[in-house]
Amino acid sequence: MNNAPDDLERDVEASRGRLDRTLADLQARLNQPGIPRDLADLRRSGQAAGKTVERLVDEVRINPVPALLIAAGFGLLVYEAFRTAADRRRLAIVPSGSTGATTDRHLPENHPDRMHARLDDALEESFPGSDPVSVRITK
Repeated sequence: MNNAPDDLERDVEASRGRLDRTLADLQARLNQPGIPRDLADLRRSGQAAGKTVERLVDEVRINPVPALLIAAGFGLLVYEAFRTAADRRRLAIVPSGSTGATTDRHLPENHPDRMHARLDDALEESFPGSDPVSVRITK
């Protein structure tokens, strides 16, 4: 039991040493010559962004109709994206007792050997041979 406080003290000292090294590493990284310049650039870009936002707000106050139309269009776009994603999720979930997704595959008319005959029938139905085709070329 006498060693437990000594072990804890050594662990605390080791943790302090690791923390000191980590802080020294971070300080060395922040003291590089490019960091202050980058922070100054970031501040300037923030000021420029603020001016841009102010100009945008002023333009919206002057003429709100285009901003409302853009917002409505963006809202519809987001709504459609969410609705489509919800439809996909709903269609992807098929109940385990449902056989609706597999029944048509086993029908005889959907057999791969009958594919050419069905395609020929569909083509004949779409473009029947009895329709007259006339082409007149005039100059």
